[in-house]
Amino acid sequence: MRIAEIFASSSFLFFYSGLLVLLTGVAILRNHMSLIAEAKVTREIIGIVDAAHARDPSGKVEQLVLLNDSTGARILTNDACRSDDLGERKVWRNPKSATARATASYLGAMAALPAERHSLEGLRPARTMIEDEYRRLHRGLSGFGDFIIRLSLLGTFMGLIAALSIASANIGAAQGSADVQSAHMRDFIQVLLATAANKFWISAVGVGCALVVQIYRASVERAAHIARLGDAFDHALTDPEIAAAWCPPMAADGDVDLRFVKAAVLDRISKLDLEPLNEALAETAAAIKANAGRSVITFGPELSRRSGE
Repeated sequence: MRIAEIFASSSFLFFYSGLLVLLTGVAILRNHMSLIAEAKVTREIIGIVDAAHARDPSGKVEQLVLLNDSTGARILTNDACRSDDLGERKVWRNPKSATARATASYLGAMAALPAERHSLEGLRPARTMIEDEYRRLHRGLSGFGDFIIRLSLLGTFMGLIAALSIASANIGAAQGSADVQSAHMRDFIQVLLATAANKFWISAVGVGCALVVQIYRASVERAAHIARLGDAFDHALTDPEIAAAWCPPMAADGDVDLRFVKAAVLDRISKLDLEPLNEALAETAAAIKANAGRSVITFGPELSRRSGE
């Protein structure tokens, strides 16, 4: 009963409402700090991409290797990246930044396909691909609104259950005459309704916190830094020298045709049943071996009888 009185008191209302507001403030602050860190990573990656424009061909490759290292992309389609991957005591890391991991995903696709085919394969604009991957990795406050509403409902129901528990314990208590009992019941019901109404303020505070979070998300989580990052990659790949250094060369039509023909031939061979041919070869080999002592195997044109005489 003592616990029920605590939950039914006005102090519980102020404490629980303050807890909801505090949790909302902490969540918004942490998310804002995370966005600042993501923007910093974006500026660093954009700086590496933009620096490639002023470098020579070997320097452009070095910038790709630097992107490979800073994002943990492990690009292996480029010779320089492969040799860097095989370096002594090379330690690869999985960055915590959602921006770096989204960029690593894009780099893996970008460096595995010729730049001329990016638009055909849906890899450009880079802004779209990186932004989709970033939103998948950076959850932010996506589920906090539902969490705070459920927490506020929990507090409301705790207060209501406590109030009803106290009421059920005191309704049947003897209070003297009928008039006294009636007056007592009337006063008790009024207190009970007032207590229940106070507890619904907890739900109201929770819904208000959820609305604040939604407004905050709409105003700051537009991923503007990701748009700038995608634009930097798209601008870089329009440079033929950067595209040649970062992407594999475009295969000639003849090479493409031969590759398709080879794949088709191998596929057809894999489906052939060569077991009868193997059995026929085995039988022929056995017959040749059995008649080897009585026959002479010759190669070339058959000698005429006249020349043999």
